[in-house]
Amino acid sequence: MRIALICAMEEELVAVTEFINLPLVNILEKASNKYFHYQSDNDTIISVVSGIGKVNAAVTTQILLDSFDVEYVINVGVAGSLTPELTFGDVVVANDLVQHDFDITAFGVPLGQIARMDVFGFAADEQLNALIMAGLAIAGQQIQMGRIVSGDQFIDDAAKAKFLNEHFGALACEMEGAAIAHVCYLNQKPFAVVRALSDMAGQSGSGAHSFEELKHMAANRAALVVKNLLENISA
Repeated sequence: MRIALICAMEEELVAVTEFINLPLVNILEKASNKYFHYQSDNDTIISVVSGIGKVNAAVTTQILLDSFDVEYVINVGVAGSLTPELTFGDVVVANDLVQHDFDITAFGVPLGQIARMDVFGFAADEQLNALIMAGLAIAGQQIQMGRIVSGDQFIDDAAKAKFLNEHFGALACEMEGAAIAHVCYLNQKPFAVVRALSDMAGQSGSGAHSFEELKHMAANRAALVVKNLLENISA
């Protein structure tokens, strides 16, 4: 088993690292990021902070695939809720991902459709999602599977959040997942994206304010989901 764990921020990776029960054998630096290599006799985990945004996420994902030959890519972190039905600390597991800010609608193409791409949403791996959800429970928190949208924008506007929810049918928004999914799709690698909600994307006051206050809590919630996956995938 060779798994990549990608987080956009240091706070997210710290939470996930707590549940990596393999020895750290090497740290490799590429494109200004550090790749932490954990290894046992049969298992390998490579963890990395990609940096925020779709380009950072895409570059990091391709390096993981080219340099470490990982079998599975897991993106874990925080996101903004796009529906009042999901709140702080709830978890969204992506069934697919769309880049909401990709806009060539001037050519009659739907918003979010990547030019000359044969799919609209990039589907997460069903087997990985089944392993994520198997036996998963976090006290007091909802866990839902659904669409996540990504863009190089921090959404802090209730009207924008409502649009993303209604137009795309998305449950959460963030800034990296769909780019990771895009790269995995091109390379035919299975992936999963797990996000815990750190803010309400402007639906209940300042999303930026709640993000700064709650990102550590949300990162810990997302890390618990990854813990469940790692236990199930190794079973």
